[in-house]
Amino acid sequence: MRGRMVLRTIRLGGWDPSVLRELALAALFLAGALAGHLHAGSRGEETWTALGRYLDDYCRLCDAGGAETSLASCLVMYFGYGAALFLLGFSAAGVALIPALSGAFGFFTMYTVSCFVRCYGRSGALLAAGALLVRLVFTLPCFLALAQAAWPLSMELFTLSFGRGKRSMPVLYGSHYFLLFFLCAVFLAVGVCCERLLTPVLFRAALGFI
Repeated sequence: MRGRMVLRTIRLGGWDPSVLRELALAALFLAGALAGHLHAGSRGEETWTALGRYLDDYCRLCDAGGAETSLASCLVMYFGYGAALFLLGFSAAGVALIPALSGAFGFFTMYTVSCFVRCYGRSGALLAAGALLVRLVFTLPCFLALAQAAWPLSMELFTLSFGRGKRSMPVLYGSHYFLLFFLCAVFLAVGVCCERLLTPVLFRAALGFI
């Protein structure tokens, strides 16, 4: 009986490092989201008045069908984080920059949501969903997958450069790393098409509730 308890303890204690990294990245995303919400709440009344006028003009323009996001802007919004993560997998600086990107992603996402909510109340949450839902469905899974793949490689490079040095094994980039980036690129390209087709429809539908 005692032997079984020891074995069970060993199994429970054997954490998979990839799970810990995923939890850390998710926690950083949530921490960034909280910071974005708090930052939005700290803005002065004059800022919210000006932002409210801007959002009113933007909503009227969207309702009239004249605020279509350009293809270049969509490509930056969808591929910016993913391309940065992929490249950081080849740099020791990714040890710090990949977690920072996770926090920044959460910050700017929640800051946008909080701005809509502060200006339009509960209806603002619907507007934020109409504006961001499609994008997050495609970009967030790809971000987490690429960050999870790039971060350990960057850690190995950091160790090789500033840790054990020549005694470390060389960092190997398997085909799965490049395959993952290719699959994410295809998935994000589909997302760009959905963004241009569905997001204007969803946003105008959300405007109908205001």
